[in-house]
Amino acid sequence: MYVFELIIMIKILDKTGHNKIATIEDDKTVRASGKTIGHVETSGEVFDQKNEKVGRVRFSDGYVFNYQNSPVGSVHSDGRVFDYQNNPVGKIDGEPMGLGGAALLLLVLAE
Repeated sequence: MYVFELIIMIKILDKTGHNKIATIEDDKTVRASGKTIGHVETSGEVFDQKNEKVGRVRFSDGYVFNYQNSPVGSVHSDGRVFDYQNNPVGKIDGEPMGLGGAALLLLVLAE
C-alpha cells in the first residue's frame, strides 16, 4: 500500500490541461469554485462534504473506484485522468496524482 504523508497543493485541471477547476489544499481539503466539496486521505480514500466515503484510488495502478467498489476511471502516470469509458476528463498537476484524479472523478465531476 502506498501512503503519502505530505500533500502540497494539487491542481485539478480540465481536460485541456490548462484551466484549473479545483484544488486539493495541504490540509487535504478539496475545493472547487471557492467552496469545499470534500477531502482526501493519504491512504487514497475520498470523502464528500458530509464526510461520507465516496470512493478510493488504488495507487498501484491508478484505478479509481466508487464507494460500491466499482471502477469509475483511472489516473495515468503523466497526470491525465480518464473516465470508465476511457474518455479524457482532466489532468492533475501535483503529487500524489492518484489523489487528485480520484477527487476529480468522485467529487468535482459529481458537482
